[in-house]
Amino acid sequence: MEPTEETLTCGQCRKSGTFTAPVSVILLFAPALSKPYPLIPAEDYRVCGACVAIFTLVNRAAEAHPTTRQAGPWSRAIIVFADGHGVDVKAKRPQQAVALA
Repeated sequence: MEPTEETLTCGQCRKSGTFTAPVSVILLFAPALSKPYPLIPAEDYRVCGACVAIFTLVNRAAEAHPTTRQAGPWSRAIIVFADGHGVDVKAKRPQQAVALA
């Protein structure tokens, strides 16, 4: 039996029923990549819409593939869902402090 939205619970925020359609592709951008790299999930992954779980999905996807793992930290990802909707995600990382003279 395939889980419905009502039966899914987010592993991060513990909420249920606020999930996207399955992820079709993640286009991953990183400074070391000459063009976005497409990551196609082998399983049905849905993302919680109530928290920042989408960052966990992108981080895990980037670490799981040798090409994107070698490219270093990702800077942006475009996630396209099976229903045709998409989301543009920018990496959240601490900014480098710039010394002012």
